[in-house]
Parts: sequence; structure tokens; C-alpha cells
Amino acid sequence: MLEQSEGQDLKERLVDKSVEAYALALETVNRITVQYRLDASCYLFCNAWELLLKAKVAEDAGTEGSIYRNQSKNGARLTLSLRDCLNRVFPKLDDPVRRNIERIVELRDDAVHFVISHIPRDIIGLLQASAVNYHRKLNEWFGTSLSDRFPVGMMSIVYDLSPEMHGLNDNRLRRKLGPDAAEYLTAYCADLRREYEQLQRPQEFTLTLSYRVLITNKPGEADIELTKGPIDGTATKVVEVPKDPSASHPFRLKEVIEQVRTDFPDARINQHDFRCINKVYSIKTRPDFWYQGKIPGSPSQYSPAFVGWVIEQSRRDPEFFRKTRDKAKEIG
Repeated sequence: MLEQSEGQDLKERLVDKSVEAYALALETVNRITVQYRLDASCYLFCNAWELLLKAKVAEDAGTEGSIYRNQSKNGARLTLSLRDCLNRVFPKLDDPVRRNIERIVELRDDAVHFVISHIPRDIIGLLQASAVNYHRKLNEWFGTSLSDRFPVGMMSIVYDLSPEMHGLNDNRLRRKLGPDAAEYLTAYCADLRREYEQLQRPQEFTLTLSYRVLITNKPGEADIELTKGPIDGTATKVVEVPKDPSASHPFRLKEVIEQVRTDFPDARINQHDFRCINKVYSIKTRPDFWYQGKIPGSPSQYSPAFVGWVIEQSRRDPEFFRKTRDKAKEIG
């Protein structure tokens, strides 16, 4: 049963509670000293999504009553379940965001039957994608950015520096998990990988952060430069090497449009369409997609990843540009 706080409507309360649950989920999964952090964080991730989706259902329907079921139990009004909300908000069964959440629901329901003290890397990727999806949908649906409330670093899930220890082929990990949990997780992770391929590898389904170290004698090619100091180490330093935006974000808006038209010759798109995309999907908050120099009058620059993302959205939904224009009008 949901209560309404003074000065807040039900939708706002749902969003606030959802953000709290989301923060607790990240804090829990990142507390590597907690033995049962997987099951606890899955419960919290599911709770955060359920509350956010209920707020979305109420927003779309224009009435708070839309989140309640017709029947009641012992006089208490019952709200929609997480699966009910998924059916309403993500009607496509193969939507990668929906499948990501459903996979975590499966894990939540099954993990209670096992003692899972370590999180395999495939599941870390699943949870990491869910964290990013949540951040994006919160911003897209309600104009709220988590960066206004929490440090950006909380978006990343702690990953062991020895990734092989998170692989289920490692005998040490299997011994720690026990035969039942190891067998379940092996089958579950194999199924995750199969579905990832079937969905054509969307980052919304699973996302693994990888770190690569390359020793080079050309500092300009490195993201981080380690310099050698005196023997006592007092002057040793770590220097971040600025990357050339002309290489990482080589496209101006005109060139982005040309790239998209190459894939979709019949597409009638212009700069207005991309202004709508920027507004609806907060592209300018994503450094992996957008860059603008600090000098006044510098043009916006876009990355190949942004071009690929736009093309992928267009392939999935031929009405993508029209729907985006409509959403931009609603935002105002």
C-alpha cells in the first residue's frame, strides 16, 4: 500500500523511493565484504525498477489510479507487479532493457535458493547495464539526473582486478561457491551469453567495463602516463593525457546527417530532428556521444558511437525520428 507525502503527488513519491532503492542497490553490490551482496542487490534493483515503472505508468495514463489492480486483499489496494509494469512500458518481448530487467528478476527469484558469495563477470555485466539503463530512463522519463544527487563514480560496479577469478571455469571460485551454486550459475551465464548474441549484442542487455594496459614509448598514444621519479618515489606522478577530440568525436552535425542518410537514403531528416534527439535523450550529457570545445563558438562534435546509436534506433523503429519529434514537443 502506497501513502502520499505532504507536498508530493504519488508519482513524485514513487520516483524518490525508486532512486533511494537504486542507490542502496549500488551501495550493496559494491560492498565486496558483504557475503550475500548478489541476492540483496538484485532485490533492490528490482524494487527500484518497479517503483520507477509504476511512476511511468501513472505518467502515461495521467492518473494515479492506473497503478492499482482491480482486486484488493484484506481491504488494501494492490498495485501492479514488476512484470505487469514491464508489459505496459516495454510491450516488445525482445526489448533489451526489458530482457535485462527480466533476467535480474530471474536471478532474484533463484538466488535465494543458493549461497552465492561471488559474482561472476557475466552477471556483473548484466547489473552494470541495468544501472546505466536506469540512469538513462530516469532522465528520459522524468528529467532527473542521478549526477545531481550522487557521485558519477557510483554508476560503476566494483570489478575484481583479477577477472579470471570471476570466471566460472576457475576451480577456486567453483570450490567457494559449492557444486549446486556453481552449476546453476554456469547454466545461467551461458544462457545470458546466448541471448546476448540473439539480441545482436545490445549494450542495454549487458555491459562489461574493460581495462587494458599497454606499455608504449609514445606518450601521445596513451590515456594515462606513468612517469618514473627518484628512488624514494616522492616525485612519482600519474599524468592524464588529453585525447584529441578530432579523433574521438570527428563528426559535425552535417556529417552525422550524411552518415545516417547513407544508411537510410529515403530518410527525410534535418538538423531539427537531431535537436529533438539531443533534447529527448540528453545527448549533451553523454561525453561518449557529444563534445564541444571550451572556446566560444566551437561547434558540437559527435562520436562514431553516436552515429551508430542513431542508425540502430532507426533500424529497430522506422518511426524513431517522428516519435522523437513528438516527445520533444511534449517536453517543450
